[in-house]
Amino acid sequence: MSSRYFRTPPLSLAAQASGLRHQYPNGTTVAGRDDIGWRGELSPDAFGRTYDIEMHYRRDDKPDVWVRAPDLHAFTAGRRLPHVYDQKEQRLCLYVPGCGFWRPDRSFSQTILPWTCYWLRLFEMWLVTDTWHERGGHPEPRPRRSLPADNLRF
Repeated sequence: MSSRYFRTPPLSLAAQASGLRHQYPNGTTVAGRDDIGWRGELSPDAFGRTYDIEMHYRRDDKPDVWVRAPDLHAFTAGRRLPHVYDQKEQRLCLYVPGCGFWRPDRSFSQTILPWTCYWLRLFEMWLVTDTWHERGGHPEPRPRRSLPADNLRF
């Protein structure tokens, strides 16, 4: 039989929230019935800037991640931000959708937030070199998603 018949079930939102609270305790994790959010400060390394990051996931969808502060455009000298879905909202492109890099059975605390730190490191290198030191194309804008439910506001 093909392995497609034996898919790993998605992690529950409670398990996702537990992982976020354990691995990223300085952030705020908010979980609802069908949504989960995390907001906190991340830095790509000991010498990097600190960024205010927000992650939101709605069940049966893909996670979204934004840099809420600082405004990344302040550092770009007029260049367009690389690898973002939305220039204004600074919604990050962390992986190639549909390639299996992220799936609902994977923990946000071990994929999405570490990938965000990696994106921030690549961004800081891009500021200096004007080269994105990773594979992948610049994404086309995705349709705007609705904002998190009121109970998930930070």
